[in-house]
Amino acid sequence: MPCYILTDNLKSQRLIKKVLLDSIFFESPSALLHALGRTRQGQVIILDSCIRGFELAGIQTAQLIRQRDTDAQIIMISDNAQMAMRCFEAHVGLLDFIIKRDFNSAFFDRLLRAVATAKLNIHHIYELRPVSIRLPDGRTSRLFDLTRIIYITTESGSHHLIVHEADHQFRIRSSMKEVETLHEHFQRVHTSFIVNTSYLNAYYPNEHYLTLVNGQRIPVSRNYAGHLRDVLRWSPKKPEQPQLIHNK
Repeated sequence: MPCYILTDNLKSQRLIKKVLLDSIFFESPSALLHALGRTRQGQVIILDSCIRGFELAGIQTAQLIRQRDTDAQIIMISDNAQMAMRCFEAHVGLLDFIIKRDFNSAFFDRLLRAVATAKLNIHHIYELRPVSIRLPDGRTSRLFDLTRIIYITTESGSHHLIVHEADHQFRIRSSMKEVETLHEHFQRVHTSFIVNTSYLNAYYPNEHYLTLVNGQRIPVSRNYAGHLRDVLRWSPKKPEQPQLIHNK
């Protein structure tokens, strides 16, 4: 899922592109709005508060976006901390307001967290309907909502697995071999990891890991890489490039 970014600052474009690989930049509000008008609702949008010297450009653009799309995940970046109150008063429903200043590590850490949250929000809004699934738990079983399971890991030194949801973790007595065959969305990628493919964001075959829409990084072992590529219909022509999974 790409990020739509409005900024006419070339330094901002250059630095942000290094951390948000799948990003599309626009230097005018009209160009951004035109592009958004040709996509489905519910996109990740980053707005610079000031465009071509006009301090309210970001807020006014956010207002126009919000009129069309109530599900858009809007993040505002600014050099001016006072703009935060102006954004609040405008009631445009920002996910976050981030001061960019020197583009330090704190800025990029917060930006990446905001983008991960935005993608997860969109994922829940558009693509997740409750799907009941029973996972074995010792001599019995336990009912889960498949759409809330992000990944499953082994617990070191025990016969238990940890089921990871967005805001909870659950411990069950089972094995990876038992669980990995229970649903087509369960994909074994490592001796210790099963991922829910609905949450896949990008696969980096050359670095042997994948990322999920919540920003979580998961290792991919060679034993499971081939099958993962088959599942994702991975093309081996450019293995040094990440495969970005765009959820429709």
